[in-house]
Amino acid sequence: MSTPDSRALHFGALAFTILIWGVAPAFIRSFSLATGAADALVIRTGTVAICCLVLLPFLGGFRVALQDVPKLLLISIGMFGYFAGSIFGFVRVTAGVGGIIISTQPLLIALIAAFFGAEKIRLPTIVGLVISFAGTLYLFSGDKSVGTAHVNLIIGALMIFVSGFFWAIYVIFCAPLIRTYGSFKIAALSNILAAVPALAFASSSTVATIKDLDASSVGSLAYLTLAGTLLTVSTWNFATARLKPTTVGAALYLIPILAIAAGAVLLGEAITTTMLIAGGIILLGVALAQFGAGDRPATSLGALAAVLFAVTLWGMVPVITRFLVLGIAPQTVMILRVFPAGIVGLCMAIYLGISPMPWQAWLRISIAALLGNVGYHVLAVFGAQYIPASWMGMLFGLEPVFIALFAVVIAGDRLTMWLVAGMVLALAGTATLMLGNVFAPAKDVGLLGLVLVTISTMGWGIYTVLVQPVSKAYGSTQIAGITLGISAFPMLLFVSPEFSTSLQQINGFQWAVIAFLVTFCTFFCTIAWNYALGHMDSALAGMFLYIQPIVAAIGGIILLGEHLSVTLVAGGFLIITGVAVSQFGPALRGKPKEIMA
Repeated sequence: MSTPDSRALHFGALAFTILIWGVAPAFIRSFSLATGAADALVIRTGTVAICCLVLLPFLGGFRVALQDVPKLLLISIGMFGYFAGSIFGFVRVTAGVGGIIISTQPLLIALIAAFFGAEKIRLPTIVGLVISFAGTLYLFSGDKSVGTAHVNLIIGALMIFVSGFFWAIYVIFCAPLIRTYGSFKIAALSNILAAVPALAFASSSTVATIKDLDASSVGSLAYLTLAGTLLTVSTWNFATARLKPTTVGAALYLIPILAIAAGAVLLGEAITTTMLIAGGIILLGVALAQFGAGDRPATSLGALAAVLFAVTLWGMVPVITRFLVLGIAPQTVMILRVFPAGIVGLCMAIYLGISPMPWQAWLRISIAALLGNVGYHVLAVFGAQYIPASWMGMLFGLEPVFIALFAVVIAGDRLTMWLVAGMVLALAGTATLMLGNVFAPAKDVGLLGLVLVTISTMGWGIYTVLVQPVSKAYGSTQIAGITLGISAFPMLLFVSPEFSTSLQQINGFQWAVIAFLVTFCTFFCTIAWNYALGHMDSALAGMFLYIQPIVAAIGGIILLGEHLSVTLVAGGFLIITGVAVSQFGPALRGKPKEIMA
């Protein structure tokens, strides 16, 4: 039987997958346009297959029972159809439009599951299908501002829709194989077999295309191969083996939102009214089909909602902090953020009632607040002076690894090879950011800021591990209020004679931003985070922190006009990959032991 923590892990694997796949359309389109669709199909499937051939002897081997070979061939056809349809489709349509079409996949999964008797089709599914079809027709009406010919829009969208059909075949029929052989083995075998029919698209120009790949194309291929296929297909399989097909499919509605944002940020694509209206109609139909049927994730939904709320808003903290410190003294920003939230939190804890606690609990809370929380705030706000928000957000991506590390050091968790490997990758990403900036300095990036923000992430790891057991024992809301209150008083040490002058220079908009930072990003997020810690393990909650760097990077680019660089992309990719390895590795290595009903 599944526990609340194991269900949270299943949904966490699913959330990680959707985030990576949401950005993937931009990379698929970029790589396909650079190489041509046919060569892109051969190169991408071939690269993935080679990686799988290398890894599979160490992670499950090649052997499967004879009676399972037909199912394996069927899902491999599904995998190939997905690759071919998406690659040829994204040559013709933008990443944003393709992402909108991808959002119809949950309906295809539900319909195919019903057709094969895996689930019953319900009225909301039918109504949702009709509404989404209407949205697709509206999208097909054309939009001159996207720069896509009408015929290309229709053909490309249909190809991507067909790729969704093949992906639905993969989703429905891979679950029993995953339960028998494990997530990675099935993902690897199906990718290897999918590369065989792709060879039919090879030509005399394919080798020349490989030789002429530039750095951008190589980066896109690396993202699509390592993160977009090997890692995320495994995490997807891990989730689908334990969750119902429609439950898993429901998460796919986030992809168009991420795809539109990624297309705008990475490829400079236009976001048009037609796209937004059509996407809204399609998502409405998908939401009605998924949630109207009454399929609800059990028990841990509150903790998941709390942790997602916290990490998403925390992803905006680097953007807000960077904006503020460019016009206000950093110590003033820090005082105005931490002190009011601490006073309100302490009053709330007193009002709710503080349970009697032994001195050991008070010691844990005090260390968590003073060393962890205060250290995090002080170092982060001063570091924000020297690096852009997108760089700061990527470094915040180290937090899950440090949480897992301190869980070993402080809480006595077992040190695994996955954690070690993840730490090596994540710290290699940090080194890439630092060394890359030394040899090829980026605008507004200082080494001191990189060091300060990196150390600040350790503070949050200490806070999370220390506060988790007392939150479970004595109430997450009260403990959050106490830690906020204890954290507030050291802020008085940073008050200087210039503080009042600095306050007078803050304009109305800056006050509004500070109020949002204090109220939502500090007060409510700390309460939500502690609530999540009271209902799941600290290492498990920590894995959701990988959302922060993505939100910070997008926010910094859109709101502050920051620019992506090769150093940032390479370092951020290594950090996120390392976090994923440390968090999901143990689950992906073995076979699933429980299935969620």
